[in-house]
Amino acid sequence: MIANPFEQAIVTEPRRVSASVPGLNEEPLERLLQLVEALCGAGLPRDARSPGARLLVSPAPGYGKSHLIGRLFGRLEGRATLVYLRPYTNPASCWRSILTKTVQEMEFPESAGASPLEAETQLEAFIHGVLVRMAVNGLRRGMIASRDPQTIIAYLEGACAAELCANETWKSLLRRRSGDFAELLRRQLHERGLHLRASPAGWLHVLVHFAYGGRERPELRRACLDWLKASGVDDEEAQAIGLPPADRPPWDLAGEQAEELARARLADLCMLAGFFRPFVFCFDQTENYAATPELAASLGLVVEGLTAECVNQLTLLTANLTPWVNGVLPHWQDAHKDRIVKPYLELKGVNRGQAAELVRLRLAASGAPEAIAARLVEDAFLERFFAETPLLNVRDFLRRCGERFEELARRPDEPRRKPKEPAVEEFYRARLEKIRAQPRRRVFNPDALFWFVKHTAPEGCRPLQPRSRYLLHGWERGGRKVYFGLEAGHHPRRWQAIVREGEALNAAAPGCKLVFFRTPDLRPVPGARWKTASAIQAARGAFLHLFPLDPEELSRVYAAHDLHLDAVEGDIPLSPQEATAFVKAELRPLWERVLDPAPENWGAPGPPAAAEPAAKEPGSSLRARLRELLRREKFLSLQETLERLHPPATPEEIHSARAAIPEIQAYDGPRMTVFQWRPGGKG
Repeated sequence: MIANPFEQAIVTEPRRVSASVPGLNEEPLERLLQLVEALCGAGLPRDARSPGARLLVSPAPGYGKSHLIGRLFGRLEGRATLVYLRPYTNPASCWRSILTKTVQEMEFPESAGASPLEAETQLEAFIHGVLVRMAVNGLRRGMIASRDPQTIIAYLEGACAAELCANETWKSLLRRRSGDFAELLRRQLHERGLHLRASPAGWLHVLVHFAYGGRERPELRRACLDWLKASGVDDEEAQAIGLPPADRPPWDLAGEQAEELARARLADLCMLAGFFRPFVFCFDQTENYAATPELAASLGLVVEGLTAECVNQLTLLTANLTPWVNGVLPHWQDAHKDRIVKPYLELKGVNRGQAAELVRLRLAASGAPEAIAARLVEDAFLERFFAETPLLNVRDFLRRCGERFEELARRPDEPRRKPKEPAVEEFYRARLEKIRAQPRRRVFNPDALFWFVKHTAPEGCRPLQPRSRYLLHGWERGGRKVYFGLEAGHHPRRWQAIVREGEALNAAAPGCKLVFFRTPDLRPVPGARWKTASAIQAARGAFLHLFPLDPEELSRVYAAHDLHLDAVEGDIPLSPQEATAFVKAELRPLWERVLDPAPENWGAPGPPAAAEPAAKEPGSSLRARLRELLRREKFLSLQETLERLHPPATPEEIHSARAAIPEIQAYDGPRMTVFQWRPGGKG
């Protein structure tokens, strides 16, 4: 059987959309492009304010909301910083979820097909755009003294990020005169009546260190990301970055305080965007916010906060009209409803001419036989659909085209098959394959993990609601209590407090355990330099389960969450209850490992034995071992290198040794440093 070009009718990743039909829903697309263009006026820094959020509504599932977002993102590449936001699941941490996802999106290139190791990321583009335009603006207005400002301006405006990264004069200037540049940033914003929540000095040090910090201390680059996400930063790392004490988030922030800090950090990012490109925040699949009144109400608070406090941004929401009106909007305050501009942007169905073009595009992309293609676009076939209505639901039309294609592609001797309804497992596998192919999805996602913890536990578990700033949920099974936390931060004192709380819980209920999921993008706990490392390792051998989720396990959990979201939205013919029942069975083996009460099965070390101080590794020995390892493996991340070198070495020692080996090239991506063996390479 020839592959059916009409099978894929649901967009699961807006940055990967198929070709669009000219004229289909051009009106809302052009209006959104105009709104973004209006945020890009002259004069830096900009203080552009949208009149309100925009709502893109569909009469029913299948009219192309996510496809239109993909078209919008494609048209805005290089013109806006694009943030795609799937539904958050915990209203108590909504701002932290949005900020985390924003920074994670910025850590990858705009295009879904580009490699973060080869293409410039949105965060790198943002930092260079802000620093260069701030400097150019200062030179033009005489805020920076120079004998030849025009030559410098021409160079800065023409230089790409990679060129500036290699320019030692530029980097040295930013470091040596950081105080002057911080004051320059403050003055330019102040003249527009704008004021950052964190200090200009703090922002400048984080941006400069992330962009130009070098490879010697990769953990400092990760600490900059933690700060951008409003997480605590270790005092030693904060000092190395240059963060003023007032800009160092307290490690013991309570939930409401952490939310306020995240909200402030997001507002600051939008303010700095006035030197560069506006943000576009796109909240998709909003039907899922109707799950509880509290979740629906929190979305109204978010929309109000973004439109009232964040400049240089456009907030876009998508919704199917009926669940939006009946399930989400009733829980909003009138003031929050007023933040959405009316009339709404409306999607329409496909007409006769657009339908014919859509069929041609799908057939051309698939290389289908000409005989089949001719039959599919003939007038009689298309007229059948439009006899009673001038517009059709796009997804329904594609489904019926798929049925017709299979009929035409069937061999004469092949029996007619009854149309088969896809099984729930097929829907799940399709989402799993999508996530496996999308590196930007396989990162720490507190919303998907919170959903996994709260809604997919096996039968026989009784829910627990801990009163804690570190633990979000719990289950009791067979008399044993298991508590869950979601911590992406890397502050030793916060982890020390988690251990102390675990000790108290374990004393009150012997045999209980604390589970914290760790994804590949998170930093190791405990840190190599932490004074509390021994206490944390001892806790891991007793009640603290740092549960590592490898990329495949992460993909399975996130695919289960996507299946649930799509069922709620109505994108697949499954009820949310059917989807949840399936994923509970699918994820049961993972849950058995999560609930396992025996520390010896957690992959945790026991209490550390007293060890003699390690002798300093001779440089020549480490270089020889590193050289042999990369010669054999060809391609390794820094983390994989750390795990495979024996005896172990620190990241600093590895970078120092690598610099002396011409055949090993290092590449800094947003989430990791990668080493590649290149015989004959230059250091």
